[in-house]
Amino acid sequence: MRVLLFILVAFILSLWFSCTHDKFDAPTIPSSEERFQPREAKYVLLTSLDAAHGYQFEEPSDVYVGADNFVYVANTGMNRIEMLDAGGSIQGYSQYIPHPEAITQNDSLKLLIVNKTNVIYEIDLYKYNHEIWNAPVVGIDSIQSEPSFQFTGISVYNRFDYYVTVIDINDSSMINHNSSISIYDFKSEGSGGPLPLYKDGTGLYTALVPTGIVSLRERYLDASQETTPAFMFCQRGKTSLLTNNFKVQSVTTTIIEGSVALIPNTSFIGSDIYDLNKFYYPEDITVDRAGFIFVVDRGAYRTDPTGVVVADTTQPLPGFYRFSSTGTQLQAVLSPTQFKMPKGIAVLPEEELQIIYVADTGNNRILLFRLSTQF
Repeated sequence: MRVLLFILVAFILSLWFSCTHDKFDAPTIPSSEERFQPREAKYVLLTSLDAAHGYQFEEPSDVYVGADNFVYVANTGMNRIEMLDAGGSIQGYSQYIPHPEAITQNDSLKLLIVNKTNVIYEIDLYKYNHEIWNAPVVGIDSIQSEPSFQFTGISVYNRFDYYVTVIDINDSSMINHNSSISIYDFKSEGSGGPLPLYKDGTGLYTALVPTGIVSLRERYLDASQETTPAFMFCQRGKTSLLTNNFKVQSVTTTIIEGSVALIPNTSFIGSDIYDLNKFYYPEDITVDRAGFIFVVDRGAYRTDPTGVVVADTTQPLPGFYRFSSTGTQLQAVLSPTQFKMPKGIAVLPEEELQIIYVADTGNNRILLFRLSTQF
């Protein structure tokens, strides 16, 4: 009996030890990048809004999806803003505005526009019942003390406060005499000013010939209820004297002595979006509500022996990229034949059935893409 009892106890102990020493780790949920590999889906062209389809775009520079669900195009060569529905049908166009370059919208549904001058323009859509053709184009803000400044990008971050990217055309080296003003904060109560970026830097937190900017409040479902000073911007990153290889940068926030302060976002270091060789000349950047990041790169160009301007295929090609919220590249549509100096990008905010709008500037058209696994 004791022998049987001993055998039973030994058996139970052996089972217990085997269970404790051979435990398996709990399953982990793969990251979004691991669950959604680039090979599993790609962007397909839906349509081209061009002359062959009845559109009159001349060197369009920007596309913006408004909170009112209309799509706005800076039709630069035609000196007006086009208003479209999500599918691309024209709803109307603005009164004259010289060479518009970039668009945003504040919480009263006013369009704010820059056009490579030192003036911000406004179109009050709400007041004129979205009859954009009836709404006057009004200059509302400027840096009058700096007539050589040019505004290249604009994004609302807090109801009626917005950021503007700035270059100085009087500086022959294209380095602003005070580079910290390369991104300027315009506040509705008039207390804004240049953001405290590093002066003439070659690393993070330096804007060197900036081209586009997006507030991260664009991620929120109801932007009118959310504010954040955090933003992302893109830049040429090159002058005759300096090169900044971080051509797309993220600026986040921290708390210093009880106040919110801007700091460079170093969490992207080592990711694809901070790859020093990823971009050549990024022109615009945007985000969707899921946190995905979209960047359009105009690419590099040269003059061939016959005098024709062609894409330089030894450099990063023209087109657009899609990155995860952690900076991992998921897709890219790059082509020296499909794109010619593209400058603007916008997305429908929701990921489901999302449309990507690209201002294919050199080809005088807007291209619409959609993500698809059917290929």
